[in-house]
Formats: sequence, C-alpha cells, structure tokens
Amino acid sequence: MHLIDTHAHLNFKAFSESFLDVAERANEASLKNIIIPGSDPQTSIKALEVAREINKKYPDFARIAPGIHAVHTDRVDFAIIEQLAEEKETVAIGESGIDFFHDIERKTEKEQIELFKKHIELAISRNLPLIVHNRNADQVVMEIIEQYPDLKKAVLHCFSTDHNMAKWAVERGFMLSFTGNITYGNKKIKKAIERTPIENIMIETDAPYNVPEPLRAGGVKINEPKFVVEVAKKIALIKGLELEQVAEQTTKNAIDFFSL
Repeated sequence: MHLIDTHAHLNFKAFSESFLDVAERANEASLKNIIIPGSDPQTSIKALEVAREINKKYPDFARIAPGIHAVHTDRVDFAIIEQLAEEKETVAIGESGIDFFHDIERKTEKEQIELFKKHIELAISRNLPLIVHNRNADQVVMEIIEQYPDLKKAVLHCFSTDHNMAKWAVERGFMLSFTGNITYGNKKIKKAIERTPIENIMIETDAPYNVPEPLRAGGVKINEPKFVVEVAKKIALIKGLELEQVAEQTTKNAIDFFSL
C-alpha cells in the first residue's frame, strides 16, 4: 500500500534540522512522494533546496510547488516564483488563494486577488496544476477562478468548507485535498467527503499543522508526512471503503494530477 502526501511544508522552520529524518520515516511508511509547497519567495526557494537534499537519498521522492500565500501580500517577488516554475522538481504552482480568516476586515483583499490571479495565469502558461488556499472566502475564490476557463487542473487544499463548494469544484474537474482536520469531528467537512467522488480526492498532512487524531490527543505536536495514513483511514471510514481502496485511488489521483 502506497500513499502520497500532496502538501507538506518540510521547508518550514519546524523541520529545519529534521527534514531528512522526516523523509526517511515517510519512506519507511511506504509513502511514494511528498509535495512541498512554498508560502513566499524564500520558502519556495527553500522547498527546492530541501527537495534536492531529500532526492539525493530517495530519487524523485520530493517535488515542489512554488507560490506565495494569501497572507504574504507584503512578500511579493513574483519573479522568483516564475523562475522556480521552470525547475524539473516543480509539479504545481502554489499555494496561493484568498484568506479572510487572518484578514477578517479584508484590508488586503485587492492585493490578495491580484496575487492569486498571477498564480492562476502562471499555472496556465506553464501547463501546471494550481494549489488553492481558501479560508473563509468561498465566493471570492469561485468568482476569480470562473474568470479562467483555461485553468483545467486545480486542487482546493486542506478543504474545510461545505459540500456546495465541493460540488462546484468537482463540476469543474478539480480535486479536493483533505488533511488531519477531518479527524476533529467537523460535520460540514464530513458531508463534503461523503458527497465527493473518491476520484476527486487527494490526501495531505499540511505538516507541520493539523496533527490528526488520535495522535493529537496522544500529545503529538508536529504533523509529518508519515501521518497521512490517518487521513486515509478517516476517509475510508466516512465513505465506507477499505483503506487499501482509498490508498490506491488517492495515490493514482495524485500521480495523475501532478504528473508524477
């Protein structure tokens, strides 16, 4: 049984001294790949450095997605993202999107929209999939993406909204990626999982965040790729499938989506 963690920030400070050990544990846990997304120009550069170090030991194991997160509109050096888009380790653009959770007053809404559009246009021009961050901004995210009919591949990462947003994404042919927050008992996310075809689902950790249960209750503070199996287990439980079915299909989905 193989799994793919489609979103793990091994380029963040939490893993600065341990990313090789984390990769080793993931490999031992039968993970096939890890996708490392950026959140600003510097972490995008770091993603490439980390991936290359990991791949020296485990060839083609780590891939990257350069991007600038919605909360970092003050760190826009988009030329770096465009340069990184050309690297052979790059399999997607992102994460980027809209976030009205951290900017509840929408003071940076205009800047976020402009930045998100740049990422969409780069993904289209490079024929790469897009990793979308959406927090408390369903309507704005949908309205922006609807302006780009040429965007064929996108994933709503760390999906945490409702089945209506899920339905829209599936109708567009997009993917939903779920993380450890689905183990926290949120009925809204559960309903979205129930109604989303397994062919449109990928799994992730969003490491170091979103430690899944029962690990969180057991005192685990830092999420890591080997724990992505807990997300697969929860999806299997919710959808009434065998774990092996979820593992096989979500892995196939990730391979196809990221052209791995």
